[in-house]
Amino acid sequence: MVDNWKPNEEELEWTRNIIENMEINQDWMEGEMAFRRTGDATLALLTRTERAEGPAQRVAIVLEELGWGLDESEVKIIPDDPALAAQMMQQQAESWTCPSCDERIVNMDLERAFWDVQGSTYYVDESGERQPMDRWVVTLECTKCETGSSPVHLSPDDYFLVAGEVNFYTWWFFDEDGESWKARIMPPETIVECVDNGTLESLNVKHLGTTFQGNTVPPHMRGTFCLLVRAVIEEEE
Repeated sequence: MVDNWKPNEEELEWTRNIIENMEINQDWMEGEMAFRRTGDATLALLTRTERAEGPAQRVAIVLEELGWGLDESEVKIIPDDPALAAQMMQQQAESWTCPSCDERIVNMDLERAFWDVQGSTYYVDESGERQPMDRWVVTLECTKCETGSSPVHLSPDDYFLVAGEVNFYTWWFFDEDGESWKARIMPPETIVECVDNGTLESLNVKHLGTTFQGNTVPPHMRGTFCLLVRAVIEEEE
């Protein structure tokens, strides 16, 4: 518990530097807690682990000292047990729906996902300084909406939850000629096996860097060896 705990000036200034530079609806990750700025002087606690109860109380005290409010009414408590936490997050992801209709995201074509940089976001480095970074968004298509195909945007972490590891490590992109391709990461043991039996050169395997075929490669795919296969895009009737 944090009875009688009071922040010092350094803690107040460090927190002020973070929250006053956040944009509305921007998230802030601190330890095992996730916050979102919801107004001119308000934050919402989105998630925290069970063991982060004390740190969350200290953040609330700091915010009060700074004249800010903290909404904890809809916080999701993540179990400390990793297996239970993963199960909880997976169950939540399975209930997510398209923002335009009631189609569940897990029922969409999860393999056909497009990764794009949409603006910038920020993180706070070890010295407390705010640093810019690309904001990656994964886009799926919902074909059940009355208006036709509708884009559904997910964060990379949320896409991993609904799509699973295989789809997460498959990158669908268009090359410089407009052809569609899928790049799938090859496990190290598969690469070794192909080298040993002499079949690697017969495969369309590429080493991905920061860019490839005019596209910016998603961060989790960089530095990997991938098998490239043509992707077929079916036209909607």
